[in-house]
Amino acid sequence: MKHNGSKYTLLLGTTLLGLYFQASGVHAATTDSVTNNQQSVNGNVTPMVQTNKDEASTPQTTTDWSDPAKYQQDIPVQILGINDLHGGLETTGSATIGNKTYNNTGTAARLAGHLDAAEESFKAANPTGTTIRVEAGDMVGASPANSALLQDESTMHALKAMDFKVGTLGNHEFDEGLAEYMRIVNGGQPTKQYNEAEMVYPHVNSGINIITANVVQKSDGQIPFGMQPYLIKEIHTSDGKVAKIGFIGIETTSLPILTLYDNYKDYDVLDEATTIAKYDKILRNKGVNAIVVLAHTGVATDKDGNTKGNAVDIIKKLYQIDPENSVDLYVAGHSHQYANATVGSVKLVQAIYTGKAYDDVIGYIDPSTNDFAKNSIVSHVFPVLSAEDAPNVKTDANVTAIVQDADRRVAPIINKKIGEAAKAGDILGRLHNTPTRENAAGELVVDGQLYAAKKAGLPADFAMTNTGGVRADLHVNEDRSITWGSAQAVQPFGNILRVVQMTGSQIVDALNQQYDEDQAYYLQVAGLHYTYTDQNDPNQPYKVVKVYDQNNQPLDLNKNYNVVINDFLAGGGDGFSAFKNTKVVGIIGQDTDAFINYITDMTNEGKLITAPVMNRKIYMTAEQLVSEDAVNSSVDNNQDATLVTGTTNKEMDQPTTPTVVLPTTAGQPAKVIQLTTQTVAKANANRADVNSQFVNLTPMMLDKASVTHQTTDDSKQAMLPQTGDDDDLTWLLLGTSLMSAIGLTIINRKRKQA
Repeated sequence: MKHNGSKYTLLLGTTLLGLYFQASGVHAATTDSVTNNQQSVNGNVTPMVQTNKDEASTPQTTTDWSDPAKYQQDIPVQILGINDLHGGLETTGSATIGNKTYNNTGTAARLAGHLDAAEESFKAANPTGTTIRVEAGDMVGASPANSALLQDESTMHALKAMDFKVGTLGNHEFDEGLAEYMRIVNGGQPTKQYNEAEMVYPHVNSGINIITANVVQKSDGQIPFGMQPYLIKEIHTSDGKVAKIGFIGIETTSLPILTLYDNYKDYDVLDEATTIAKYDKILRNKGVNAIVVLAHTGVATDKDGNTKGNAVDIIKKLYQIDPENSVDLYVAGHSHQYANATVGSVKLVQAIYTGKAYDDVIGYIDPSTNDFAKNSIVSHVFPVLSAEDAPNVKTDANVTAIVQDADRRVAPIINKKIGEAAKAGDILGRLHNTPTRENAAGELVVDGQLYAAKKAGLPADFAMTNTGGVRADLHVNEDRSITWGSAQAVQPFGNILRVVQMTGSQIVDALNQQYDEDQAYYLQVAGLHYTYTDQNDPNQPYKVVKVYDQNNQPLDLNKNYNVVINDFLAGGGDGFSAFKNTKVVGIIGQDTDAFINYITDMTNEGKLITAPVMNRKIYMTAEQLVSEDAVNSSVDNNQDATLVTGTTNKEMDQPTTPTVVLPTTAGQPAKVIQLTTQTVAKANANRADVNSQFVNLTPMMLDKASVTHQTTDDSKQAMLPQTGDDDDLTWLLLGTSLMSAIGLTIINRKRKQA
């Protein structure tokens, strides 16, 4: 009785312990996502995340600014910020801020006018106040022709005219190497030959102090090109008050997957939060407690009022490192989205991108502490409204003149007709994706790259490009003409295209890598089409289950194929590691030239440009796959799906009944089992039989297989990807059973010892 009681007590205890750990993990994750106020591992409290409302469209109509009368002894400070301008001198579009969408926002001249109006409004209420204009990276790169053809120097002219004083590095500042970016910031002469328009363009110092604290040279650990990690600005008011405010510059640690290898290989990008904590302490030791971080790290506030992203995580980590930090404002960038929140006591803002919005943050510095007075900071993000929507805001004449001058200089190049479309109307790009992340402009680009390879004598089977490199819709004029400038706006980088050799297995890996990181990075593909479905992996919720070439033949995992990619992907850009270290078959040329030449050649051949049919990525549920005889997959012992080439239905040229491939084990060859209703039923009946041929089919596999054969009338309806928690329960039961088994093993060992 004693032995049996101990045995069953331990059995029950281990079972309950397993349940406890599982439940605790789920509860902690759920609670943290809701309250953002859990205790961290080192005892520090993770700061609350509170979204700030943006209901007004202008500073003048905003009613929650702090009352200047309460801060008469303090120094008023306004921070006006932008991010991700990308040379958008004339870019317009919609801007969603809070729960409202504004149309026809943007252009540099309108941005300048709105910044001036915001400063005037601030000064009207705070006559002794100081305004500082800042930017959070990606001012250049991926730019329209009137900036790109001038090496983005026209954009730097516009920023100078808008009086921006402090900025930091984004990933696109590395597009042509950091040396070239610093040249245009400082107004140096070109170091190599560009087009005639750029060579005669005035090269002037922008007046912007570029600061970066976490980009250091690998060789000596120093910040390159004489840049400083921070900037201290001393503020003097007309009534004799003096205060200091500090700025820290931060680059995203994702830089290695966002630019070419040659452009970042000489640098290390240090952890953002650790670096902020380091220089925050240095500034405090210098008596500077009013601190602003300019960081090219993403964040977003959604329509439901949730603010999430890398910037939030960085601030939370900062609080864990130093709960007493003195960071007051975090101006974010990179993710091209709207955000306005308070994380702990840090105001966090991001003003979409391409000049469609701007940050307006007002606070009051106590000169006795050199810190912002408690609760005095109010942050907002406002749209850059058109002249029609905001006629009281003047369009800046100086910036208008800069843009018009740039247009005039590049006009002979960009207005040249290169081709013709079958009909008028833009061919839409990545802002108009299908649910499967396809867009017409992107697929036209890869069609052109596949064509360019064959034209260069380097026959390729497939072409793939990162969608982030497809920067705009392809504009088609009313007379159906397509200009050089329109094509260049779609493919502005000038990345080098290469043909590389990849196995079918590597290609599947690349396609699957689209489905991690919440599909933040994805591909446009040509020469192939594929089907993908759900899988029970929170890190990668979807998997590719079949791939066909353009002749509708299944991909052979062991065969070598030639694939066109750009050098950004070849370096593992956007996290696509499957493309790294692939054998180079040949070099084609620049992606910009390939796209322009494709449009020209197709037109000359009488093939007018049309939007491709977007059917290259097909999502299907497991039920749809089985019911339509559209899958032939194998599942290994860990339920990881891989692609196989199996038998096909000759008439339909589609895979037949789904199979499970049991891997080779000691003394047993690999087995292939057809997942018919009968085999699934037999496997269910034999789960407890260790000698069964189905020993490698886990309960989870069998349950899924059973479900796939329970088709309904809706199984063929279009469905959006869904995920569920059913598998968590299965794992919980398996885990607790395992713990019980361990407990019994320990008891048996003790009994033998006794």
